[in-house]
Amino acid sequence: MKIKKISIIVGTRPQIIKSIKLVEELLKNNFNVKIIHTGQHYDYQLSKKFFKELKILNPTINLEIGKGTQLEQISKIIIKLEGIFKKSTPDLVIIPGDTTSAIASALAASKCHVKIAHLEAGARSNQFYMSEEINRRQIDHCSNILLAPTKNCLQNLKNELVFGKAFFVGDTMYDLFLDQCKKQKIKFSEKLNKKQVLVTIHRAENIKNNDFLKKLSSMLNGLSTNGYQIIFPVHPNTQKWINEMGIKFRIDTIEPIGYLQMLKFLAKSNLVITDSGGLQKEAYWSQTPCITLRESTEWIETINEKANFLFFKKLPSISKIEEISSNKIKVKPSLFGSGNASKKIASLFKTL
Repeated sequence: MKIKKISIIVGTRPQIIKSIKLVEELLKNNFNVKIIHTGQHYDYQLSKKFFKELKILNPTINLEIGKGTQLEQISKIIIKLEGIFKKSTPDLVIIPGDTTSAIASALAASKCHVKIAHLEAGARSNQFYMSEEINRRQIDHCSNILLAPTKNCLQNLKNELVFGKAFFVGDTMYDLFLDQCKKQKIKFSEKLNKKQVLVTIHRAENIKNNDFLKKLSSMLNGLSTNGYQIIFPVHPNTQKWINEMGIKFRIDTIEPIGYLQMLKFLAKSNLVITDSGGLQKEAYWSQTPCITLRESTEWIETINEKANFLFFKKLPSISKIEEISSNKIKVKPSLFGSGNASKKIASLFKTL
């Protein structure tokens, strides 16, 4: 398989972030690269902002699927991609992550006999109520090339006997993290604010749960009363359910923020509370203790390093939060590669 023409399909903020450094490296190596945006995140704050802020190659095509249920979005993406692939078939489709856009793209490419490379392959939470878990497993089992960000992810793929060729390449998000911290002169060694907490919540199993949102409100309100400054960029879906359930937060919330602003908040904060997969890793890389409000995590490495702590049905007490926030974290870069995953992938594609 000689690879020349590559299409990268994205639809959400995390997918864009995973792709940025890889796109740069592929262009440097003279691959013909097109970005197809599904339009899954139709909100400017959650998508276009990142193209502008990080000076990414603009999408060649926008499918503009917009709002809808997951099945509606999946069906629209498949039908539109089929038309695109019939007109101009790429040698390879790169699919980052585990979103609705990702599973739809994988199904479309597979049925159109287009080779698939899955970026961030092998991540597993083993929670089958999470749509992301179902998506990533299905994508892995119809991919020709599986690009694992950690050795644990690679082992997961070996255990599952995937058909495609699997490689440990490192994490392209770590590439971007190191690159932007250097460019923006962001340092994490000394936290400026000993009582600043960065919070993000967006997973469906959390935001659609009235009991969870009440507990979250109580916890954050309690932290605020105890002198903590809470930085809470609210995802539009999260805000929708907060409003619908009438949950009251006695803290200031802010609009969704860009990638660089998130890094700056990480530099100032001494604790992250999240249910995001990506932010767990970014917290670790920034030497910031993390509380993950989920039953399990794909990034078991952060748990083993005592940098990340899982809480599910019972949220942590103020005293437990204070204990966790005082943890000192030393980053082991080898866990997620050495910041050159994108270069490794570009070199790999030249050999296939």
